Amino acid sequence: MSTYVGRQPIFDKEGVCFGYELLYRSCEINNVATFQDNAKATARVIVNLIHNIGLTPIIGHKMGYINVDETMLFSDAVLLLPKEYFGFEILEHTKVSLALYERVKYLHSLGYRFSLDDFDCSDLIIQHYEPLFPYTEMIKVDIQAIGIPQLEAAIHKLKKYNIPLLAEKIETHEEYEVCTKLDFLFFQGYFFEKPIILSGQKIEPNTINAIRLINCIQENNDVTYISNKFATCPDLVYNLLRHVNSGAYHFKQKITSIKQMVTLLGPQKILSWLGLFLYGEPHHRPFGDELFNNVKFRAKTMEELALACNKAELANKAFLTGSLSLIDAYLNISMEEFLANVHLDDEIKKALLTHEGFLGELLYIATQMNHSCDMETTIKALGHYPCFNAEQLYDACMNATLFVEETEHTKET
Repeated sequence: MSTYVGRQPIFDKEGVCFGYELLYRSCEINNVATFQDNAKATARVIVNLIHNIGLTPIIGHKMGYINVDETMLFSDAVLLLPKEYFGFEILEHTKVSLALYERVKYLHSLGYRFSLDDFDCSDLIIQHYEPLFPYTEMIKVDIQAIGIPQLEAAIHKLKKYNIPLLAEKIETHEEYEVCTKLDFLFFQGYFFEKPIILSGQKIEPNTINAIRLINCIQENNDVTYISNKFATCPDLVYNLLRHVNSGAYHFKQKITSIKQMVTLLGPQKILSWLGLFLYGEPHHRPFGDELFNNVKFRAKTMEELALACNKAELANKAFLTGSLSLIDAYLNISMEEFLANVHLDDEIKKALLTHEGFLGELLYIATQMNHSCDMETTIKALGHYPCFNAEQLYDACMNATLFVEETEHTKET
């Protein structure tokens, strides 16, 4: 059975990601097991992934948060997860019995951390979960269930408990703005995938150099020509060297020249890498790191799916398309304005602007797989793509997740 772990970032007020909610994904979409069985399966699969792949490739050096209910809380599987790196989100339908209260109290005494998930701040739910408040480090407030007009009054009910609040399911810039003015310390939601473009800005010099090199490679893919162009951009050379030495590649040769790097990767791989380099220094921008991680996930997923569809000739184009898919949000310019400055294949342009064509379809799939909470519905919606099956889709996404962490530090300058 193929699986992978989806991740949704959790941010603080400065827009820094400190952890991920981990979302279990399985290609066994016809499984009719109960939710309780799925909760247990989730933790067991994550445990397997951690032991087989390692903790760092999944969450790096950040915290991981896993959904649990009463069935999972009483399972010994929770004890297999390192408490230093994992927290448990108690789901909203969990039955709070005396036995569960004692279990949470015991696990808390061992150092395990708990949050309350999908909290609607109703009097009923507050009364139901109040016994667990002393062992709760965070309450995740469902702003969609409450509604923005009622949000301030709703969270005021929790003020006396002095528990940090997280605003979850933020979908728009307007909702985010409201939440930042209330007593929320943490934020989560699909809005952070692509922050609103506030105003047009001038493209920075290092980004211009990368765009110029993209244009050069599109015009002439001769290795010597490309190497000479690289030689005029020391920042690009330095970062390309870091990329070549990252976990994404396993070259045995010692690097002695720019031409050697260009030869090892080849013009098309260089082009794909330049698409990622355009994101500059994401850790200097709010939400920038996770925006960069999202494009890496999209790019790698699209490349893998192109190969699965026996379209190896489109794999590099697919990677480049994914890597450019959020450049408008990162640079705070429209996609049209960006494309006016760069010479790209018409198929890539069409995919970026309208999600049309084969590359556009792959971009849609990669985006859906990165965020969907209802995987059965998502897979059914993707059923008209006949060139790959569900298992190949999950393998592509798992490889993309690993790629994100393997290349985590290649952008630091």
